[in-house]
Amino acid sequence: MYGISSIGKESLNKIVEDIFDNIALQLIGDIPKLQDKKRLVISASPNLGLANLFVQAMKNKTPNSIERGVLKSLLTTSHGHIESLKHKTMSNITERLDGLARESKLQKRKIEKEEIDAIVNEEFKKAKSNLEAIAEYESTKLRNLGTMMDITAVSASIGDEDPSVFFVVIKDNVTCKECIRLHLMPDQVTPRIWKLSELKQSYHKRGEDAPSAFGLHPHCRCTLVYLSRGFGFDKAGNIKYKEEGFDAYLAQRAA
Repeated sequence: MYGISSIGKESLNKIVEDIFDNIALQLIGDIPKLQDKKRLVISASPNLGLANLFVQAMKNKTPNSIERGVLKSLLTTSHGHIESLKHKTMSNITERLDGLARESKLQKRKIEKEEIDAIVNEEFKKAKSNLEAIAEYESTKLRNLGTMMDITAVSASIGDEDPSVFFVVIKDNVTCKECIRLHLMPDQVTPRIWKLSELKQSYHKRGEDAPSAFGLHPHCRCTLVYLSRGFGFDKAGNIKYKEEGFDAYLAQRAA
């Protein structure tokens, strides 16, 4: 039996595509595919999405050509996640409405508007949940990698080729065990020091032995910080100057 016509499917897909493209434009900004709809530029102004988070993490410095290249690559990946979800949502809506049309013909009845609304609303509810997860994860990733680019520039200026870094942990009743395990020493007070080269440059999987520069999970509030040579921590976990030449990373590894 016949389902939705090809023209009907194209119309449905166009509606879904426009919704997702508008979301991508707000979250990501300057994507070549969307340039005919609206163009956003990298700026330190507020509310420009992921690109602005990256620039803010670099302390609002104008990105150089290398940093712009990194940002473009990151935004393209973020857009890819949204595109994947868009096509999945398109497919789910079309397939379910197509099936409903076939069923109605077999049952010789008219499709009720409420049936269509129920399917579309259910699929968009699932899409919204997934979009929120994408936005949260990508925001954490762009923020931390912008910070990492800033740390790289600062450390290079003083000849520190592989800088020591740590994550500031907000400790409260919702702090996750994984953040405590990887970002703090066993006393759960002193920040755990890592070399920048030790940080994973991909999404974290629970149980791994090194943290990710992307953050450990959505909603991760831990912030990447550079620890200059000569500095360490006091008993309360606060940064404290020790002495010239002191290497807090080696001191922790030797303990």
